[in-house]
Amino acid sequence: MRMFYKEISDVLEIETLVRYDNGGEIRRYKIVDVAASDYENVYKCCVYFAMQGKNVLITPGFDFTIGNPLYEVIYASLRGTAYWGRCPDFSVDDKWYEHEGFDTTKDLSEATKRADTFSLMMKRGVKQSDKIIVEDCGFGRSYGRRTIYRRIQYEKQHISEVYVRTKAGLELLYKVKAD
Repeated sequence: MRMFYKEISDVLEIETLVRYDNGGEIRRYKIVDVAASDYENVYKCCVYFAMQGKNVLITPGFDFTIGNPLYEVIYASLRGTAYWGRCPDFSVDDKWYEHEGFDTTKDLSEATKRADTFSLMMKRGVKQSDKIIVEDCGFGRSYGRRTIYRRIQYEKQHISEVYVRTKAGLELLYKVKAD
């Protein structure tokens, strides 16, 4: 059954969660699953950007994307890109970001797997966006930068920013230099 315009506009309602004095704000679509396992971590990432005066919008995930009228409205700016059909977690001033976490019982079962865990988060993240935020799993930062450079140079992946979410906040690991 097709949704009527009124029904779609009701579902696409956006609420403001917080506004900062510097103009930054965090908003989210009301259909975002706040009970999702990564919602709290995504929100903490959004706080970092909003505190810098950026406008952040948390977006929902969909199992069914192509042909979904809600997806096509929310993620319209992804049309014609490699990310069409994907659901990045949020946008910052209309730039898409993906947060990637890990399951401590599966992804980080041994200390020697820290580097593998970082690589796994990057592998999942580059499918969603060129701007990625990974959880800190204890990997070495120089290893992380080498991995990113290798992905860009040899695998021809488009990566423009990578942050690490630590207990203290977001730490910039890599960013393409502006021309």
